[in-house]
Amino acid sequence: MTSSPHQAAPSSPEEGERSYPLPPLPPGYFYADAPSYQLPLRDSMYVVEMADPVDRYHYSVKSILCAEKTAFQSVVIADTYNHGVALYLDGVIQSAAHDEDLYHEMLVQPAMLLHEKPTDVLIIGGGEGATLREVLAHRTVRKAVMVDIDQQAVELCRRHLAEWHCGAFEDPRAEIHFQDGREFIESDDRQYDVVIVDVVDMLDNGPAQRLYTRQFYELTKQRLRPGGILAIQGLEFSINHWKDHIALRRTLQTVFANVGSYHLNVPSFLCSWGFLIASDRSDALELISPLDIEGRISAKLDPDWLDHLTGELLHSSFCNCKELKLYLSLPGPIVDDDDRYVRFPDINEVDPTWERLRLVRDDG
Repeated sequence: MTSSPHQAAPSSPEEGERSYPLPPLPPGYFYADAPSYQLPLRDSMYVVEMADPVDRYHYSVKSILCAEKTAFQSVVIADTYNHGVALYLDGVIQSAAHDEDLYHEMLVQPAMLLHEKPTDVLIIGGGEGATLREVLAHRTVRKAVMVDIDQQAVELCRRHLAEWHCGAFEDPRAEIHFQDGREFIESDDRQYDVVIVDVVDMLDNGPAQRLYTRQFYELTKQRLRPGGILAIQGLEFSINHWKDHIALRRTLQTVFANVGSYHLNVPSFLCSWGFLIASDRSDALELISPLDIEGRISAKLDPDWLDHLTGELLHSSFCNCKELKLYLSLPGPIVDDDDRYVRFPDINEVDPTWERLRLVRDDG
């Protein structure tokens, strides 16, 4: 599923302990991962997302549509004032009605447009069904395989987020598996034209951690046909938070010949969000003109399908300011299966010549 950089941990002893204490909240507020019995049944409520030990983000909500604890995570679906209905997993916003189409178009369509004729597509994650929706918009697709670890969360999304999946789960071309994504890709020997990874962030050493490593990308490459393309949600990518995205980019560059970073602002995430596209192709997406992209959109999709993506928007999303260009050029660690946790280097750990970066791990 989609993800935000603001990682929250369980809110009660039964669900585990946070690494830092939560500050008390005023009346009418609750944390987004609160169990249902703690949710106030009043008109004035706020979902509170802990960005880190010092920052909190407040989402004013009209009502709570559901609040359940699955075998893997807490699920809250709330109707917010500014962003519409929003999905929170373990206290972290994943997507919201007012801009989920922006996020999902930017995640899915670049890879689907770059490939000449995608017929078989694999989706890891994407439990809302919106990623599946965007894939199935392409008439060339004959099979879209979606793998999500949490069946209960997917069923909640099917029930409450019908405007997002638009019946994609019932499309005869869709094949749904409820399984760990890493285990699936290790055991499934089918070949795909496009693989899309749309899972929660790699911050808690949970099952998703193994979907961001060099070894996972090597496995994924084995499942791609010649000319195949991998697209992943690439975490926050801004001048304030860039280390995780660039570590993923470096990791992909150890496996694929061509890796591109692009980003745009997603309002409900309260930040600029990054995406990554990787392949061994020579035709990098950022080198294709806006006019060519428009031609591909016209040829591949119904004229009224896209709400946001244009040739100009996609082309401009690969443009970076001077500071981000510097960060993209820095050396540093990659993400490996053996890393339980990696504290990626901060900019003040770059030497004064801006030429060398000390590698920093959690053991110092």
